[in-house]
Amino acid sequence: MAQPQTASLGERDVPFILKRSRRRRSIAFSIDGNGLVVSAPWNASDSRIRKSMADGAAWIIRKLDEWSGYEPREQRWADGEQLAFLGNNLTLNVVTDAVLIPPVLHDQRCLQVTVANAANETRIHEAVVGWYRRHAARNFTDRIEVFAASMQLPAPKMFLSNARTQWGSCNTRQQVRLNWRLVQAPQEVIDYVVVHELAHLFEMNHSKRFWRIVERHCPGHMEVRKHLNERGHWYLDI
Repeated sequence: MAQPQTASLGERDVPFILKRSRRRRSIAFSIDGNGLVVSAPWNASDSRIRKSMADGAAWIIRKLDEWSGYEPREQRWADGEQLAFLGNNLTLNVVTDAVLIPPVLHDQRCLQVTVANAANETRIHEAVVGWYRRHAARNFTDRIEVFAASMQLPAPKMFLSNARTQWGSCNTRQQVRLNWRLVQAPQEVIDYVVVHELAHLFEMNHSKRFWRIVERHCPGHMEVRKHLNERGHWYLDI
């Protein structure tokens, strides 16, 4: 259930969408070009939700301001449009056919998508996202195995994330979640995020020791982080 609401955070009235779920156990915030979404347990009281928002007000305001400074991506899902994949541009080739087949990549330059109606951008978008997710799953799993071996770790289980505000996460159950949208970025960017999350299996923080582990396995990570800071909102806005 989604409910439009407004909260006073400092001197600002912030509109947000409240989403309640019976599966959720904690309150979480996500922010993108469409604004703030607050996800909460089904039985969370209004006062608990408002207190959580007040506690996170500085982060919420900062992220809203960051997103407001970016122009919308304005990606169209039509024949001839450009897509990002592993740091390169692909041309979207839309084919109309009653027999639907999965998208096909030709010569690393053209992604052919078959739909029943070439004017239906929603269907084209869905097909491309499905293709991105399949390639992301294979790529991320392979890179986790490579870096886990070099870090002398058992390869953790990988799950794809659909988050709008973060690239990855890990937990003490040896599970790593990586945002499928990363597959648009160059491979070295993906590798950095993989190393970053694996390093958290040693250090569940961002201490100096954590960053030494990242540096050891991903030299030059500062440049990659700069790329994500500059380009990340564009990747997320899809």
